[in-house]
Amino acid sequence: MKRFPILLLLLCLPLLAAGCNLEQAPALGDARQAVCQSLVALREGTTQFATVNPDTTVEELRNMRNNLNTLVEAARTANVVLQSQAITDMVDAYGNFSRTLDGLNPDQQVGGAATALQGSTNTIVQALNQAYSSLSCAQ
Repeated sequence: MKRFPILLLLLCLPLLAAGCNLEQAPALGDARQAVCQSLVALREGTTQFATVNPDTTVEELRNMRNNLNTLVEAARTANVVLQSQAITDMVDAYGNFSRTLDGLNPDQQVGGAATALQGSTNTIVQALNQAYSSLSCAQ
């Protein structure tokens, strides 16, 4: 529930920027701070994926992914303002993971796809770490 105000801000940033003149446009620093907060929540959420193994059900993974969809979309939307390649890379990695997951039978276990899914989730985490670093989020 505490993420809702952050998500609302992130989703509204491009709309605010489009409807305002230069003097009224949101500060880039504010957008960066909001994205950094979103990236922190995403990094925490992706730790769930570390447990992926051949016995994990596709349904379990889809539920985990669904919990992160809003945060990824918020980061993508805010990136319209920031234009960060690292965020673009993270969103792309998440999209690749989602496409792999969508190709699996939801009524079965991950099985042999576990290795590919783990690789995808590692790529997401690396991209998140790069985005976090490139935006100087820790400062």
